[in-house]
Amino acid sequence: MRRKVIQIADSTQLISLPRKWAQKRGIKKGDELEVNERGNSIVISTDRTPGSMEKIIDVSGLTPRLTDRFLARAYQKGYDKLTFYFDDQEKMKAIQHKVPELLGFEIMNHTKNNCTVQSISTNMQIDFNSALRQVFRIIKEMAEICLDSYKEGNKIALNNVESRDYDVNKFAYYCLRTINKTKAHEGGNATMLYYLLESLEDVGDEYKILAKYLAKLKQNDPLFVSLISKLNEITKLAYEFFYNPKKKNALSIMNLRKEIEDSIEKKLVTKNINEIKALLAMKSIVTVLYHIPTMRLDTIKELDIKK
Repeated sequence: MRRKVIQIADSTQLISLPRKWAQKRGIKKGDELEVNERGNSIVISTDRTPGSMEKIIDVSGLTPRLTDRFLARAYQKGYDKLTFYFDDQEKMKAIQHKVPELLGFEIMNHTKNNCTVQSISTNMQIDFNSALRQVFRIIKEMAEICLDSYKEGNKIALNNVESRDYDVNKFAYYCLRTINKTKAHEGGNATMLYYLLESLEDVGDEYKILAKYLAKLKQNDPLFVSLISKLNEITKLAYEFFYNPKKKNALSIMNLRKEIEDSIEKKLVTKNINEIKALLAMKSIVTVLYHIPTMRLDTIKELDIKK
């Protein structure tokens, strides 16, 4: 939309706010708004959030997995109340399984063919940046468990990595919801952060898969120990780079990526299906993690030329 500038006296210029935006957030005369300069743009924002977003849907005919995905995406997009109608109890099981991953959400009622899932906490005391850092930390822990438990032959610990992926989802979903619903994060680009969180959630899934197949492999194979060690290092460097971008870390990630992918390609001639599955999971993790430095290369101060 475009707005005309109104000139008041000699020095004051005014521009009107979009009426629907202001009404949705209860903006009235005398309220204070946040105004920030960003290059050629001025961003006007408020801490007030729109009213409750609700939706009634019929998931009959969908698979339980699609029902799961629908609930997760609706939560991320900022819905506060969802009423589901379904044609079988498998859909209900999918909803019950997913809700614990949605911070602040609970199942409020449940009948034979419908249920209501709703937010019971509108002001959770969880900082966006803390939640994002927690996603990184949990993934690092998953990487460490995979290496240490594989070397020790601890199959129980490897199989328990799945529970840590549950925690990755919980904090990643919360961050995605925060971006969509309130944009309550400091600095950074919302699109980049959204992509990052989606990517980290995928990394958590792949570490869960990797751990599952490592538990089925021969213990302490030197090649796999070497690969997982390098994978751990690239995971650690990606985390460090995001919060403190350094040229040497970007280069290390690129070099490690090539070493890991070359080793995986050579090993993929194996006929052991569990080895193949583990190798493919590692390849997926590396493919995602190497994008972290590329998406933030512009933040490396060492690359700036001082005029």
